[in-house]
Order: sequence, then C-alpha cells, then structure tokens
Amino acid sequence: MGRLKRVIMWDYGRETSVYVIFCLLIVAFIFLTPKTWFDKRERLENRTSRIILQASDYSGDRAVLEQKVRELSGNPAAVVVGTRERQNARGEKIYEIDIR
Repeated sequence: MGRLKRVIMWDYGRETSVYVIFCLLIVAFIFLTPKTWFDKRERLENRTSRIILQASDYSGDRAVLEQKVRELSGNPAAVVVGTRERQNARGEKIYEIDIR
C-alpha cells in the first residue's frame, strides 16, 4: 500500500530510478504509438455537408438533382443523402440538401 500511495502522490525526486523509468515509458509511448490509433480519416469520410437551393433550382428527379449538386459543390463524387423543404426569412421556399 505504501508504494501505491507514493506513486499516486508522486513522492519521487527527479534523480531517482523510478522517475527516470516513468519518463522513458512516456517517451516510448509517444514515439512507438502507431499513427493509425489517431487517424481520423474514417470520421471525415462519413461527414455530410449541406447545400441550400432555391425552389427554381430544385428538381424532383434524383439524377438531375445530383448533377446540380455536383456542379455547385465542385465534388464530382457527391451523393445526395437527404432533402428538406424549408422557408427562408422572406417566406420563399428553399430546399436543404445533405450530401456526402
């Protein structure tokens, strides 16, 4: 119990072997940890964006809508995930289009 209390309260000086070993473990973790543990690419691939279209630019045909979205977003691989009809502050009908 005494050793556990000393580790938790860190009752070791800098010149002790326990301090040196602990620092070496920290450095080893930093340099030996695989980069894949911290890779966020998977999260970014599942991320969606939103484009807002006026009613005059909206098409009920999915192929035409996806073509328009690809042109506006600049992403040739954009896929329409969902659409919602809304009204803006002026009362005009707009469409929110989620893309991936």
